[in-house]
Amino acid sequence: MFEFTLFNFAQFADQGLSLYATLLLTSLSAKTRMYGFLVFILVNIPGIYLLVVTELWWILAVTPLWLFLNFKGLLNNFRESRQGS
Repeated sequence: MFEFTLFNFAQFADQGLSLYATLLLTSLSAKTRMYGFLVFILVNIPGIYLLVVTELWWILAVTPLWLFLNFKGLLNNFRESRQGS
């Protein structure tokens, strides 16, 4: 039987937000892509919980690089959306 636990909720939230962010990142609009980057940052919250629970600590070492690339993309999309307006 399916149990509704914090771990299962984190898995569903992680996968659901990842799919939604991927959809937003495929947009031609810079503003929509910027929202996709913001959603990917929110994905970090359940993702880090899952890494801690499953004891995959080594992946947490890559998180600062992942966040840097996301913020760089977010900033570039913000600048592009300001130029186009």
